Amino acid sequence: MSEFSYVLSRHVHGKNIKTYALAQYCGLDRSNMYKIINGKRKPTSLEMVHKMARFMHLSPAEEQELEEAYQITLTGYDNYYQRRDVMNFFSEFTLSTASLPAFKYGAEQPGSGQETALLASPAEVRQALFRMISSEMSRQTDGHIRLLIQPDASFLIDLIHAGSQPDRAIHIEHIICLNNNSETTQSQKNYNLNCLKQILPLYGSCPHYECFYYYDDISSRTGKLTLFPYMIITSECVCLLTSGLDRGYVMRSDASRRMLSDMFADYRKASTVLLKQISNVAEQLDYAQSLLRECGPGYCFQMTPCFTPFITLPMAEKYITIDSPSRPAFIDRFQGYIKEMNVWQEQGKTACIFSYDGVRHFLETGRIGEYPQDVYLPFDMHDRISPIRKLIQSCRSGHYRMLNESIGNPEHELYLFVNQQNGYLMFSSPYTRQPVYLNIEEPGLLFTFYDFCENLDDNMFYTPEETEALLNDLI
Repeated sequence: MSEFSYVLSRHVHGKNIKTYALAQYCGLDRSNMYKIINGKRKPTSLEMVHKMARFMHLSPAEEQELEEAYQITLTGYDNYYQRRDVMNFFSEFTLSTASLPAFKYGAEQPGSGQETALLASPAEVRQALFRMISSEMSRQTDGHIRLLIQPDASFLIDLIHAGSQPDRAIHIEHIICLNNNSETTQSQKNYNLNCLKQILPLYGSCPHYECFYYYDDISSRTGKLTLFPYMIITSECVCLLTSGLDRGYVMRSDASRRMLSDMFADYRKASTVLLKQISNVAEQLDYAQSLLRECGPGYCFQMTPCFTPFITLPMAEKYITIDSPSRPAFIDRFQGYIKEMNVWQEQGKTACIFSYDGVRHFLETGRIGEYPQDVYLPFDMHDRISPIRKLIQSCRSGHYRMLNESIGNPEHELYLFVNQQNGYLMFSSPYTRQPVYLNIEEPGLLFTFYDFCENLDDNMFYTPEETEALLNDLI
């Protein structure tokens, strides 16, 4: 019996539904309805599922359960929850300041004056981490934090995020374990995606943050019988912690710190970069051009559409700021990038997915999120409308598709470009207002994002005719 037939039969029997009447209402004969109830057939469409729900007078919660069961039956249990989690990943993306009180730099170090300080409770662990991180963050130069800890240690991640200051050159190296065991509990499904969700804000708040990964069975790696699997190293001390972050100890001796720092360096050599940051505009343009040249079929997923192919040379000359470094050379390079984008669009190898809210956001602000705000001026109203008219033409050809609901907020958006070999995430740092480009180095995450884009349901999109009508009304 399928997931859908199980839920459906439960309602049919529980509500004493007449199968013949239900079949008639749905336009089926009785034998086919029996086959659907017994799991030998699937409903032909989501519309039929909604018809069944209406006939059985299901509550909104019951109808949602029936629809979810239908989707699970179509795609499989793991695929359904993986795609749902990616949807939530984009929908819930935010870079707001962590919900922790601002702390005073230079707090007294844990166990000052002692070679070793024991941490016998969660409160003592939190206090020690607070003092270690705040002390290291207060260093004007040479600040260095090394983390061997999972991203679900949310207090520590939030603490670093809240305490980071982009003007301080503190270097943070973070080694995490990604799960390679498919036989995990429900709470550990899509564990690797959840790891990415936890650390992503650190790339926006800490200019010198690097994350490295290795694979292992996460259940055994962080089990309760694993003694002190977590380690935090600063310039002055080392903290070893249990997986529950409820006990540990701090060591201040130079010999201990040197030995554990050497061990951390060995672990890092055995690990792989998770996301490679591309730091400046010139590198970003070169990187994007190389992706276009090598690009197989792929997806551009961003609520504000990719307007770059619709920018003309006069627009570039008009809006790129006068004091931009090497302005003429930058305009030439940018124009070359636009030409490649136009060729790429004509080839139609990549589908560009966007939302109505994203177009409206551009119309209201004149801003294109892919580029740093300090290198160009907001477009005036005429030059906002012109790219939208060209966008409408691209929607007719099928190169661009408009979602009927936004997946994410255009105010603080997470951009994705992905094909089967490469991909990147991009967002604007709330601290520097600069785009943060992160090349996705881990193949499992790359596949997860590609699979999500490739399997978006047609019901989630407006038709080209509906898109054209809505955008014409908007402008």
